[in-house]
Amino acid sequence: MFKIQKSNHLIHTSSNHLIIISAFCFLFSAFSFFSGSAQSKFGHADYTGILSNMSGIDSIQKVLANYVADLQTIGEQMEKEFVEKQTALEQMVNAGNTSQAILKIKEDELKAMYKRIMDFKQSADADIQDKQVELLEPYQNKLSDAIKKVAKANNYNYVFDISVLLFYAPGDDLTNKVKAELDIK
Repeated sequence: MFKIQKSNHLIHTSSNHLIIISAFCFLFSAFSFFSGSAQSKFGHADYTGILSNMSGIDSIQKVLANYVADLQTIGEQMEKEFVEKQTALEQMVNAGNTSQAILKIKEDELKAMYKRIMDFKQSADADIQDKQVELLEPYQNKLSDAIKKVAKANNYNYVFDISVLLFYAPGDDLTNKVKAELDIK
């Protein structure tokens, strides 16, 4: 009987050990998870400020301004032609000696011209946005690469743009390090 009690005691004792070991493993895993999360580093940078100070960015603004001016010139020429044709039509109507069929044709021409002008304005707006994206993309890629490089070198897991943060600690501002990486003074 003694042996049976002893083996029951051993079984009971080993069950307690398993429970204790399981609890310890759970606590260790939880601690490791939370301490690993606590080691995540967060930083921020002034993306727009850095981008606006990058070498060559001012030339993009000039290229884009010229592009916009060219499109505006074309649009103004179209509008000028429209106004001239509209004035001519009004004169025909006021003269009263033009047939209704000709007036209808001229009116339809004006409506079609107006639609072309509106389509051109819409297309020009989209072209301007596309041109801006095309011109900025190399600079944005270079800036993103610099941010990644600084983040990796300083063990940051996350870097946010300050424009989307409601609060940030000044100690984690990577703006100057990113500027240094891009050789911006």
